[in-house]
Amino acid sequence: MSKAFNKSDKVTFINDWDRKGTFYFQHAVVYSCGNKQMVLTDATSGEEMGRHYAPEQGEIIGTFPRMTDEEATAHCLKAAADYVAAQPEYYERMIKNNSERYPEDRYYEKSMRADLEKIHEPRAHNHQS
Repeated sequence: MSKAFNKSDKVTFINDWDRKGTFYFQHAVVYSCGNKQMVLTDATSGEEMGRHYAPEQGEIIGTFPRMTDEEATAHCLKAAADYVAAQPEYYERMIKNNSERYPEDRYYEKSMRADLEKIHEPRAHNHQS
């Protein structure tokens, strides 16, 4: 693993918000960065966001060099669209695997179908403190 960020770098963090089709971004500053983890602080408030971020650049989610709000929104919408598109196949595979393993369990399928119905259109959310 090679470190992509350094202390004081301005970054944008992107992640899944609700597991239903919304991804969020948060602008941050690298407070400290080691070889295995880094600490991020919110760019607006200065409050610590967490201490266990990977010090490498993300691909779909994770930490990226600072983006504009428009770039981060576009990235979130793309990630959300990919997520939403993949969910029907994922849920059907999970239902099939469970029904093969536990043929008498109909509650699992009902629960999974209810979760699948909660998936919504792709959304992006700016999560600044």
